[in-house]
Amino acid sequence: MMMYKKSSYILLTIALVVAPFLAKAQTPSDSAMTERIHMVTYTKNFSKRYEGWSIQYREFDGGTDEFVIPITLSFGSTRIDQTLLEKKDIASLDTYSLGLGFDGYERLGKGTYLNLGLGAMAGLESIETTKQQNINRFLIGGTSKIGLLFVPFQELGLVFGANALGRLSNSKAVRYDLGLSLEVGINF
Repeated sequence: MMMYKKSSYILLTIALVVAPFLAKAQTPSDSAMTERIHMVTYTKNFSKRYEGWSIQYREFDGGTDEFVIPITLSFGSTRIDQTLLEKKDIASLDTYSLGLGFDGYERLGKGTYLNLGLGAMAGLESIETTKQQNINRFLIGGTSKIGLLFVPFQELGLVFGANALGRLSNSKAVRYDLGLSLEVGINF
């Protein structure tokens, strides 16, 4: 568990260091920058096999009609259903991974955005079996999502979102899964 916390802090630090270098590449074209949206949100992920949460900071130009890929920083955690782990003779499971991908937004109307996302991850899966064996495996996978984001008030207010999620990986516990995420936060 301590190694999980240490890895989480390392991943968050890497994200904070790398984000400024990606900022120029992820902003819209040099068109007039209006309706700049900054938001902090809390997301809860639900699935038959896992549940998780994350906190994100995003910034993007909400006034453009172009497809935009915002600057995003996030941190979160996922917990796999214990009953599923027991069926697969797994006593505990820890996953350490780095993810790379994009969440793009297409403006549908004032304050309403279509969210499309694709991502990839690579890392390590550490398994302790019910027979006290420790197994470390290379982990690789991908994610996708589609949903809606509502920003009713551009200046300051609440943000709401909902997404359908898909995950695919070479994990011993969950190889594929479909789920939902609900998001709430504030924009400023």
